[in-house]
Amino acid sequence: MTHGHTPEATESLDAEPLPDFSWRAAAPVMGFYVAWCGLAFLSHLAGRTTMAPAAAGLLLGAVLITNLLLAILNLPAGRATVDSAVATGQAALAIAWTTVYAVLAEGPGELVPGMYLTAVLVAFTRTDAVRLRQLALAAGAGYALSVAVRLLAGGSMPALWGEALQCVGVVGMLFLLSRRARQTEQHRDGLSAQVDRLEQEVERVRREAERDHLTKSFNRQYILDALLREKARADRTGRGFSICIFDLDRFKALNDEHGHLVGDRVLTAFANRARRALRAMDAINPTRFRRALGRLGGEEFIAILPGTEIDGALRCAERVRDAVARSPVEQDLQITVSAGVAEYRRGESVPDLLTRADQALYAAKRSGRNRVRVSAVQAKQPAETEPAKPTLRLVR
Repeated sequence: MTHGHTPEATESLDAEPLPDFSWRAAAPVMGFYVAWCGLAFLSHLAGRTTMAPAAAGLLLGAVLITNLLLAILNLPAGRATVDSAVATGQAALAIAWTTVYAVLAEGPGELVPGMYLTAVLVAFTRTDAVRLRQLALAAGAGYALSVAVRLLAGGSMPALWGEALQCVGVVGMLFLLSRRARQTEQHRDGLSAQVDRLEQEVERVRREAERDHLTKSFNRQYILDALLREKARADRTGRGFSICIFDLDRFKALNDEHGHLVGDRVLTAFANRARRALRAMDAINPTRFRRALGRLGGEEFIAILPGTEIDGALRCAERVRDAVARSPVEQDLQITVSAGVAEYRRGESVPDLLTRADQALYAAKRSGRNRVRVSAVQAKQPAETEPAKPTLRLVR
């Protein structure tokens, strides 16, 4: 039997990502506060828009505390949830503190429209269109509220009218942003759906490439690669495995007598019964790694039994043999199968393991067929270098 190169065997466990608060989620809003606090300070120094030092200090302290609390509250969530929730919460807080600044500051308030726009942009690419529209409405309402409060507090009517016009302009821009966000979200959802369909198609093609088209068992290349991976895992972890090689008895005569179409149906029936028997053994002796049935070629199949010693492999092979012989395949068409079983010995080459199982199969054939035989234990230690790869005989 010949087989392909030995792939590097890796054993991985799917694990949920640990909850964390990514600093990338906080960076946009940190930039917002640093930039606009700096501009507000420069405006204060220039005498344009001023704020009492005590009020400015309280506002800065409140900004730091509320954003820190938001980060802590979202820390236990998953990473994707953190990004969305934090972005929306940060933008809402930025809108709220911009409104407080607009109410407390004295002067033309020329920085306020830019603050509201930037606050909404904090969440533009990191939340959905519905939340973005809600943020846009909140920004417009906050701006209108600040203008109304300053008007009631006795602000200059001409100046406030100018701010009211600015408020209308800001609300219009935020409305356009929310529409654009909705279009972007629809485009993203369309791309995501296409990616999902492509991934499903790739998975379907991959699974078909692994299977024998007739019996739906794993094909020769896949099952031999799986055997090499199982050997590498056994050498690394010390957890052994066994193999069973099955060969349908007198299959050539059946083909000659009934034709190849009947022969194909017999092969399919055997594979179905064998897989059901292997699944039943999994239920009795559960293992982390599933048992696999593959077609080596013609009427010859191999089962890989991870975590199974020779006694368990013998019971498994007997269960398959009995499932095949128990009832006819088609009307009076009765088939039987012979099997050879071998347990992997650590350090043994894959060709040697296959040869031992093949020799056990040959012994089952010689002793009358419809039998299972176990490989005899060999005392010879494995060689330092892997010998040439042998070819399995197809015994009838």
